[in-house]
Amino acid sequence: MPWGIAAAAVVGAYSANQQSKAAKGAAGAQSRAADAATAEQQRQFDLTRQDQQPWMQAGQGALTQMQQLNAGDFSSFKESPDYQFALDQGLQGLDRSAAARGSLYSGGHSADLLKFGEGLASQNYGNFYNRLAGLSGTGQTTASGLGTLGANYASNIGNIGINNANNQRDSIYDRTNAGTNATNQLVGAFGQWYGGQNKSLNGGWYLGNQPGKG
Repeated sequence: MPWGIAAAAVVGAYSANQQSKAAKGAAGAQSRAADAATAEQQRQFDLTRQDQQPWMQAGQGALTQMQQLNAGDFSSFKESPDYQFALDQGLQGLDRSAAARGSLYSGGHSADLLKFGEGLASQNYGNFYNRLAGLSGTGQTTASGLGTLGANYASNIGNIGINNANNQRDSIYDRTNAGTNATNQLVGAFGQWYGGQNKSLNGGWYLGNQPGKG
């Protein structure tokens, strides 16, 4: 086989091998990039969820208290700091007023205490319940936002996976094509050489060192 044809075949094979290596390297880089992007998406989602947990927990706690109130359990309202403060201050004021009049432990004073407590509870209960409803709504909004964030996260991870799979598929095609091209170049080089030998023998053919005998 002439050196020119042989050299062309070697160069073609080398080029195909380099092309295959480049495709494989690119696929590896794309796979690592996909892994890094997936990890970052996970990190960001986990961080955001952690940051939003206080609002979620506050909303859940408020909802629990509202359910207790609706079931007739008013302990959370009666033990709330603002109600307790207003009640204590009001009762102390009534006691001092009754003491000044000399009727601290009289029936009238007891009636005044009961009336004050009922009125204060009626005035403050609505505000207390509305505050709980606000906190519960904040928790619900936070949960909804995290749900949307989770859906977006899942979609992004899915897209990363699909893109990476497509890149890996393309890399396999490229490497397969590179191998096919190398084979075709070798076959073509052999065909050129064989055709030249055939012409030199006026239509005969040979392989090896015995022309015309095959």
